[in-house]
Amino acid sequence: MEVVRQVIDSNLLNNIKLPRHLRNRKVEIIIMPIDEPAKKKKKPVNELIGILHQYSNPDLINLEKGAWAKAMEEKHANN
Repeated sequence: MEVVRQVIDSNLLNNIKLPRHLRNRKVEIIIMPIDEPAKKKKKPVNELIGILHQYSNPDLINLEKGAWAKAMEEKHANN
């Protein structure tokens, strides 16, 4: 890890609020990278296939065929 260190006059630090005991003095500035949390990796689609299998009901699988068409007929039957 690369670190940058530099001694400067604290009066040059306009953007940093310093305590009074550090004002009008030489201070050391240390700049170092911070570790960012690792981003969560998305699971590939092939790992998600069948993830809801435990909730399936084999008795209802035959009713799925034509379910969309039947739902639209029922929804628009009065129009």
